[in-house]
Amino acid sequence: MHAGFTLVFVGDLAPQRPLGDERDGPREVWEYLRSVDLAMINLELPLTNADVPADKAITLRADPGIAPSIRGVGVDVATVANNHALDYGPEGLLETIEVLEGAGIAVVGGGATLDKTMQPAILSIGGPVIAVFGLASTLPPGYAAGPRRPGIAPVRANSWFRIDSVTLDEQPGISPWIETEAVEEDVRLACERIAEVRPEVDLVVVQMHWGIPNGWCAAFQGPLADYQRPLGHALIEAGADLIVGHHPHTVHGVERYGRGLVAYSLGNFLFHSMGTEEKLSVAENDPPYDLASLQTGEALETVLMEVRVEGRRMRQARFLPACMDDQGEPGFLSGARARAVLDRLADQSSRLGSSVEIRNGEAVMHL
Repeated sequence: MHAGFTLVFVGDLAPQRPLGDERDGPREVWEYLRSVDLAMINLELPLTNADVPADKAITLRADPGIAPSIRGVGVDVATVANNHALDYGPEGLLETIEVLEGAGIAVVGGGATLDKTMQPAILSIGGPVIAVFGLASTLPPGYAAGPRRPGIAPVRANSWFRIDSVTLDEQPGISPWIETEAVEEDVRLACERIAEVRPEVDLVVVQMHWGIPNGWCAAFQGPLADYQRPLGHALIEAGADLIVGHHPHTVHGVERYGRGLVAYSLGNFLFHSMGTEEKLSVAENDPPYDLASLQTGEALETVLMEVRVEGRRMRQARFLPACMDDQGEPGFLSGARARAVLDRLADQSSRLGSSVEIRNGEAVMHL
């Protein structure tokens, strides 16, 4: 019987300065990450000196010199498969991978070719072996890797806009109803890679950048895009144990499916550009989008997901509520604010046919 171990996952991380900075003082969150067996993040920006931004609404980057500080606060694995990985071109992506690996952080989801992006990180924790993949459905033009093109690991989704003429007459300017479906060829490739590694490891984790940010989707259509649940289910059927989602910048529900678990979005973990000293802005050549929904309210809140593994099986998932402060840094929540985050997680999970138990300021799901 394998010894037990603990994995921790956090949401979107977009630093602009070293983590664990002295001006922030000691943080319980960093102490917690350092204490677990493996901590994994989604790095929401490139760490690069490249200086030519992509032609898109929001571009992000940070100094590559902060990579060691990310390792220093306890991060072991980073996925770069997201919609900001190539904000400063292939050069920026490859520099990011180089500095993260140089700091001792395993990197998944990006690389010089499609084949490299689809390779998992293989990690051993005193015996048990874990495979970690990074995939993204959030793909600005040119960001998807190809056989001879650097980029990120793609699972594309097609969109259709349904025009509801009756409601449109009543509500001029209403958002269209949007239907989506993952591209079969991409799903098949991802599932093949998972199935190939499944017999060789004890646990398969997929870090998945997908979904719709708060404010970019119509509230009446619900928090999840059509393609997400079928895609999550397909990855589990192929052999994945755990799907960890990010990109919507708010907490979404958790779903039990077969022997697996899908956490659709953990929310924003750290976003320095959302602090009072920074400013998140839209490119001047883009429509004047209102970014308030990305920077206030639920967008400041998150959950850290702790998964306890014993033998070859996940036994329990704990969800620890946290919130970003006016520096864009995370801190654990308690009291009524913690309960509000957990209630939202429980409500959205129940709509997916899954339940979490709220107790002592955290949510628990027994697996």
